Amino acid sequence: MTAKKTSTALSRRSFLTASSALAALPLLHMPAARALTGKDTVKISDYDHNDWPASLKKAFTEAQTVEIPAGLVCENINTGIFIPAGKTLLVRGALKGSGRGRFVLQDGSRVVGEKGGSLYNITLDVRGSDCVIQGVNMSGYGPVMQIYIGGKEKRVMRNLLIDNITVTKANYAILRQGFHNQLDGARITNSRFSDLQGDAIEWNVAINDRNILISDHVIDNIDCTNGKINWGIGIGLAGSTYDNNYPEDQAVKNFVVANITGSNCRQLVHVENGKHFIIRNIKAKNITPDFSKKAGIDNATVAIYGCDNFVIDHVEMVNSAGMLIGYGVIKGDYLSIPQNFKLNDIQQDNRNSKYKLRGIQVSSGNATSFVSITNLKMQRATLQLHNKPQHLFLRNINVMQDAADGPALKLNFDLRKDVRGRFMAKQDTLLSLANIHAVNEKGQSSVDIDRVDQHVVNVENLNFQMPAKRP
Repeated sequence: MTAKKTSTALSRRSFLTASSALAALPLLHMPAARALTGKDTVKISDYDHNDWPASLKKAFTEAQTVEIPAGLVCENINTGIFIPAGKTLLVRGALKGSGRGRFVLQDGSRVVGEKGGSLYNITLDVRGSDCVIQGVNMSGYGPVMQIYIGGKEKRVMRNLLIDNITVTKANYAILRQGFHNQLDGARITNSRFSDLQGDAIEWNVAINDRNILISDHVIDNIDCTNGKINWGIGIGLAGSTYDNNYPEDQAVKNFVVANITGSNCRQLVHVENGKHFIIRNIKAKNITPDFSKKAGIDNATVAIYGCDNFVIDHVEMVNSAGMLIGYGVIKGDYLSIPQNFKLNDIQQDNRNSKYKLRGIQVSSGNATSFVSITNLKMQRATLQLHNKPQHLFLRNINVMQDAADGPALKLNFDLRKDVRGRFMAKQDTLLSLANIHAVNEKGQSSVDIDRVDQHVVNVENLNFQMPAKRP
């Protein structure tokens, strides 16, 4: 259950050297950017072919849109090129670099791909409001990330749209470093990510951001083989350091992750130190320890560390590790425990998996807190709860686990001699269980409950006997 942290000041992802270098670049403004010359669109093929960066810079001073025509390849884009505010780079051909090249998007800048338009070993660096990245194909292991959203200038950026992009054979696809500024309103939608070393989408130390939608993506084969620690997640969001009081100014918050189809990775969706969020409509296949073996991250379709006030709804998993909802931990120090959340409509079918994989493993607690788990169907998996929230509701649960792999349902409430017991609720506690069927492969009852001492216990339609309530 341990989140891999590198310091007490930031999340598990320390600022990457390469992205910090990008952030340190001056934010240049070109006085000629707004001075139109009467041209709406120019084709870069009409400019000097011997120095494409110089040609692109010149073209942007002369038109609103600079087009890379289909069939044309602009080589050696190995320097920074600023797209002036309000202008568009239209890519129908290809732009290639060695990994040092980048296009910097300022207020209203747009990069639009059509007819297979592609960028290779070039970073798109977002530094403004109302920016659009749409329709482009991106690849190349040269840069750390294909799209970078950060900068060290303390400002508010608004209304970012990243839509219908394809990123393959690269490190990170999209990396947000959010410590220094705020992004209010981002839609990252309808995209495809495959064969990556790093994350498809990493939203790191984004404690100032709000109104973030990440939806309708296909993610396949995220496999860190280069030895980098904490690389190799599908979609990851993180706040700053853990705090069991869950202060707003340290959490990543106000976001939705929805309609994600993922396969062949170690971890699909990851949130740490988050609050006020929704994860819904996730379809996962083959989320196993075969991938990112040395990255030091847990194997789970959904991994939640030290979070408050969230909903996970409709998750389908086949031959995949399930969910880990666990403590906020830094270097062995337990700093927070999840609280106030709902899990609903979860299906996990591991009958054909060659591994013994995690089912749903939940730690929860705190003096005033609730957990609601409803409508689960799990096959060859275990539902395990650890610690004690104030109010716990389990409804419509069907779990089957092979007897050789342990109980189908495991409730571990008794942490009186455990350091993590300090997170237990102790006043006005409620345990409510209804319509629960937990069996082994032979249909026999398969339950392990260590102690029941909640003040109010309500049970209905269980296939097992509850232990006697103890003071």
